[in-house]
This record gives sequence, C-alpha cells and structure tokens, in this order.
Amino acid sequence: MKFNVIFYNLVMRKMGYMQVLYFTYIFFQAKIYNLVLYERLCISMFPEGIAFNIFVPGFRKILVNELRKRGLSQTEIARALGVTQAAVSKMMRNNRNSIIRDMELLNVQISEIELIARKIADYVAKGEINTAGMLANRYWLLILAGGDACKAHEKYGWRRSECYICTKMVYPDLDVSKGLAMADIERALMILSSSNEFPFLIPEVLSNLALAIPGAKGLFDVVAIPGRISPDKRGGILYRKPEFGASRHLGGVLLSIDGKYRAVMNIKYDRFVEEALVTMDLKFKEFSSSEYPAANPVAAAAPVLFDECPDCQILVDNGADYIEPNVYIFGRRAVEVANIAVSLAEIYVTILRKHNLQYSLLSQ
Repeated sequence: MKFNVIFYNLVMRKMGYMQVLYFTYIFFQAKIYNLVLYERLCISMFPEGIAFNIFVPGFRKILVNELRKRGLSQTEIARALGVTQAAVSKMMRNNRNSIIRDMELLNVQISEIELIARKIADYVAKGEINTAGMLANRYWLLILAGGDACKAHEKYGWRRSECYICTKMVYPDLDVSKGLAMADIERALMILSSSNEFPFLIPEVLSNLALAIPGAKGLFDVVAIPGRISPDKRGGILYRKPEFGASRHLGGVLLSIDGKYRAVMNIKYDRFVEEALVTMDLKFKEFSSSEYPAANPVAAAAPVLFDECPDCQILVDNGADYIEPNVYIFGRRAVEVANIAVSLAEIYVTILRKHNLQYSLLSQ
C-alpha cells in the first residue's frame, strides 16, 4: 500500500492528471486487445468457433421461424431449442440480409439453409429431437468436411493452404481429395432428401448423382450412389451410402468431358420439365441416344455437345428405342447440381398444379 502511494505521488508530480489518464486508457486498451487476440486464437485453432459465431446464429433464426409456421408457441420453441422465450422472440425479428451475408462466408445458399431447416423443423414439431439434432449436426460437419467453412476460418487467421483438419475429422480413412468429394455428395443427398418435390423428377430408370475428384482418370475416382436414388411410398427418397466406382454410366459421362464439369445427375424429362428449364433460364442442348451409337451414348454425346454449346449446363436426351428420355444436370459440385434439381422440382410441381395434374401423378 505504501509503495502504491509513493508511486502515485511520483507519477502525478512528473506527468500530471491528463497524462496519467491517457496511460491508464492505453493500459486497459492493451488488456482488451490481448483478450481479443486470445479469442481469435481460439477460433482460428478450432473450426467449431465458426459454427458458434457464424453458422448457428443464422441457422437458429431460420429454424425458429419454421417452427413458428408449424404452430409451436414461443415457449415450446424455447424448450425444444434449449433457449429462453425472450431469445426466441428476438430471433423471430431476424434480418434475412445479415443471414445471407453470413452464409455466403460458408459458401451456402440461403435457399439451401431454409430447405434443411424445414426438414429439421418437421422432426422437432413431431418431437423427434434426437433425429433433428443428428441431422443438424451432420449437416454442419459436411459443410466443414467439404471445405466450405475455410473462407470464414481464414478470416480468423487460419492458414488455409496447409489445412485439411475438417475433412480428416469426418473421413479419416479417405485421402483429402476423396474426403472432400464424399462430403460434397453426402451434403447434396441431404439437400435432395429434404425436398418434398424432388421425388417427382425421378425417372423410371431412377436417378443417380456422381462427382469426380479433380484430375479423375478412372471410374474409381468418381463417387456415386450404388443402386441409384429411388422414391419411397412416403414421398421421400431412398439411397445407399455413396461409393467410389459405383456408377459406370454417369462416371463414364464425367470422364468423357475431361473436367469441364465435375458433377452430374440425371432426372426425368417431359414437356413440364422442359417448361421448368425455360422458366429457370437454364441453357440446354438436346440430342437423341440413337444419334450416338455406343455402349454409353451420353458419354459419347457430351464432349461434342459441350463443344457446340460451351455455356450449357444441361443436356437433354430425347431417348431412343428402349432408352427413356432423361435430363442431365452438370455442375462443378454435387451440391450445386442438387440445388438446381430442387429448384427445378419446385417449379415443376407448380406447373403441374397449374395444369391440375399433381394428384394424378401422385397416384402413379
């Protein structure tokens, strides 16, 4: 105590009141700066910090509004999500633009987040909290493993060029390129399975989704769904776990175009699908399998058609004898293809309703 008094008197004589206040201010600013550095270090070392600061706040706001649409009270929502009723009330006054900005840091479209949130809200509303929690956590892990949180992670000081932590956490037995591909296609399947409309686009030969790793040389560099994607009787879809080398057909198509696109999916084709393609302003090129006699007509046609139409992202096979007409959606990622397919499906169902055809098709 005596030392403090002596020090105070000495400082006050030499410096004056204003200088003491100034240096006190600098001292506390340094303390605050060190705390900020510590926080940034924790976030940069652990990618989960991105979830707490960016993903969870926006996702929870969307989820709260989806639950409210399902008739849950604010108290029921608060109990389900483990937050206070006041927090729920605040989240319901969300700014959608700020959520969009946050999700752009994670390379996630707001429409995709809303689709997943609707699926999770359905489970919460039915009291299936564990299923809802598993789906939400798996979705976030796939964003991490697919490299989509890296941009946000860099913002907190992490060096992206040397990092493969998230991919290896989720897929420890795969090399990094295959782990990234597996995360991408699993997330794409989650998007498709969250859509009530997508099953309408599954053709008689069923759908499949394939994704090639960068520089793919053979079928085992392409991941797809064994046995394809099929509709179930409850209006959802059924599929097995993706595997490398699982699709000779779509794998061959991707290998034939030599990396122009890395992902492809087939869906049904009819005049209403064509109307949906035009509505979305998607450029497409039509052909017939009969014009390309080969074991894999689409693989034979794709390089030629993309040379003729470099900006096309869609190829339409009008079919041939014993070959069902199909649409082939291409993209740089499986998630991109899945989001296009879901948007097409939503427009397709709207068109069916316009023509009063929905229920007749549902009963097939």
